[in-house]
Amino acid sequence: MNKLQIYTNDWLKIHPYTAVQPSDSYFVNLSNKLYGACTLTTLPDIFRKKLSMYIAAYLEDQISELGLWQSFTAEHKRLYGKYLPFYPTNSNYVADEINEEDIRFIIWNTWQKAASLHEKTYINPNEHAIEEQAGIFYGILEEAYENAPENESLNHYFDHPGTAVEADRKLTWLFGDNYLTEPSMLPYIEQIAPNDRFIVPVGPLALFLHEWISLLTTSDAWKQINGLFTGNPEIPQEIQDKNREIYRNFIEGTNGKRIVYLNGYTELRRFLVNVLKWQDDDNHTLPQMKEYKNFILMTEPEKGVLLAKDICEYIADRENPLYDSEKAQANAFRMLTEEMLCPPDLLIHCINNKLIPDAQLPDGTEKELVQQNADFIARHSLLYYYRGD
Repeated sequence: MNKLQIYTNDWLKIHPYTAVQPSDSYFVNLSNKLYGACTLTTLPDIFRKKLSMYIAAYLEDQISELGLWQSFTAEHKRLYGKYLPFYPTNSNYVADEINEEDIRFIIWNTWQKAASLHEKTYINPNEHAIEEQAGIFYGILEEAYENAPENESLNHYFDHPGTAVEADRKLTWLFGDNYLTEPSMLPYIEQIAPNDRFIVPVGPLALFLHEWISLLTTSDAWKQINGLFTGNPEIPQEIQDKNREIYRNFIEGTNGKRIVYLNGYTELRRFLVNVLKWQDDDNHTLPQMKEYKNFILMTEPEKGVLLAKDICEYIADRENPLYDSEKAQANAFRMLTEEMLCPPDLLIHCINNKLIPDAQLPDGTEKELVQQNADFIARHSLLYYYRGD
């Protein structure tokens, strides 16, 4: 490229400082080289520029020992036994160096978040254009790897929080302004108050800030940051007692079953009155649910009961008489990606017990890929609506 399209100010927006560092000019030039080689014309130009900077920032991360990428892959390996979702790695994969599989994931992550923001579609991770683009980018990074300068200001950046102001800056950047977490936060960042950063999961794995920090450093100093490691709020005793009562009634009325599938509002109302012992009037029997076709109720001792509606057809539970494989093939994937369609505890139960075996991409492909990565897909797509409980 003869003309710069990405400028230093653009590069600084995905960094935690405002003063230009000695290495920045190199990575701005690299970003422009990557941008000039970006052939993903279906991706809006603003995201092609972001993607080019993200790929350059990935290289910067690896050679500067920042630790963002390695924290992500290490946690993914702990959760799922492999470094990456979707993309198999072989003996040539080196976790602390650059890898073509990593680049494929960064391309997919950026493209998918852009698509969900503008088109509400789901990008096939095995899209040929992703593989082709990753090969081009990898060739550029492989050459740059030999002479790219380390960004000393990012070296072990999270080892210590520093002053309160410095810690706040670091957490703000970690939350949604770096190459790995920014894509997930783009639709929400303006709506989130500073204190809410501690209760909203971010990034490809929907990790809370305290989880990110625990991956990035072993320093106990971060535990002094007010709010960062705050535990779950205590549930009042009155509510705890009520939830346990609901649980006992549920289990006794179903011969030990924790989940029931109900066909229509009449069955729902009957269950609420006869099994849960709720009063038989419109103040207690959820008349607003009359418009829905079917329901799932699930109980937990500490949480009482949850209710899901109009997804019975998608769940291949032998206790579920409403399961419909044809409807499941067309719609079960929505449970992994559509906010508030399926309560998180029920979705986790379905994933862990392989109760949505028909889930596949909306275009009817990649069933095996979806099944192997279902929990990741839910984390990546739903964020707070999956891990915010």
